[in-house]
Amino acid sequence: MKIYFLLLSLILFFFLSCDTTSPDELDKNEIIDILDSIQSNFNMSDLDGIMQYYHQDFFHNGDSFNWERTIWEIRLNDYDDLFFEDIEISLNGDFATASFIMHLDETITDEPSDEIGDISYFFYDFESWKLCGNNFIVFP
Repeated sequence: MKIYFLLLSLILFFFLSCDTTSPDELDKNEIIDILDSIQSNFNMSDLDGIMQYYHQDFFHNGDSFNWERTIWEIRLNDYDDLFFEDIEISLNGDFATASFIMHLDETITDEPSDEIGDISYFFYDFESWKLCGNNFIVFP
């Protein structure tokens, strides 16, 4: 009888310790991980590491993927440190918007902003989230 009680206790312990994170929370965590990786890659001056999180059809305020790459080159040249804080993610199907405070050295912006906002808009493309910009169009 003690063996059954011990076995039942172990099974109960196993089920109670299982992660029960919702799909939305998993998506939000993946986007937060992307922003953390962009922060790390920026601080290591790894432009390709940053751009790996962008959709090839990125389009933001009329700017394409190639221009976005140039923007990051300028940021890497002009600033030493990038830091995000107070990240909040809003999901809407295959799209998401990240709101946060972005620090580039002493420059602080509340994102998404009209001036920047280029790293606030995400699209779920098959198996992962990608930065897509605010004018991104999904082609069938």
